[in-house]
Amino acid sequence: MKVESQVRSAESQKRGLRPLTLDPPLLTLVVMHLFTYGTLVFPEVWQRIAVREAVAERATLCGFAIYRVKDAIFPGIVRAGEVDRVSGMLYRDLDDDTLFELDAYESDFYQRLAVSVVTEEGESVECQAYHVPDSRRDMLTDEPWDAQWFAEHKLAKYLKGA
Repeated sequence: MKVESQVRSAESQKRGLRPLTLDPPLLTLVVMHLFTYGTLVFPEVWQRIAVREAVAERATLCGFAIYRVKDAIFPGIVRAGEVDRVSGMLYRDLDDDTLFELDAYESDFYQRLAVSVVTEEGESVECQAYHVPDSRRDMLTDEPWDAQWFAEHKLAKYLKGA
C-alpha cells in the first residue's frame, strides 16, 4: 500500500498536483452558546424565532439585573452588583442561521456580550447574552421584569403579535 501511495504521489507531482496540507485547518467549527432571560425563555417564542431547535437548560447569570423596557412588556439586562442574579435559559451550540434570526429579533437595541453563566448542575459556561448597553440604560424602568407575570398575563397576546 505504501508503494502504491508513493507511485500515485509521484504521478500527481508530474502533473503539477500536490497534496493539500492545511496547517492550521481553514475550516474551524465555532459553536456559540446563548443565555436568554426574557421572552426567549419561553419555548413558544423560541420556536417562532429560531431556525432550529437547540439544547436548552436553566442557568443563572451573576452580576446583572433584569428590568422592564419602558413602554414595553419585554425586559433588558444591565450590569449590576455582585449579589444580583438573572435566571434564564442557556441554549447550546447555536449555528449561524439561528444567530442571524435571533440578532434580527433582538434588534440593535441590545448588544451581544460575552458572559459566564452557571447551570443548575453547577457547570460554569462561557456564552453570550443580549444586554442593554449603558448608553441605553435610560430606556429601562426601575421595575424588575417578572417572567411568571409575563407568562400569566401577556404571553398569549405577545404570541399573537398584539
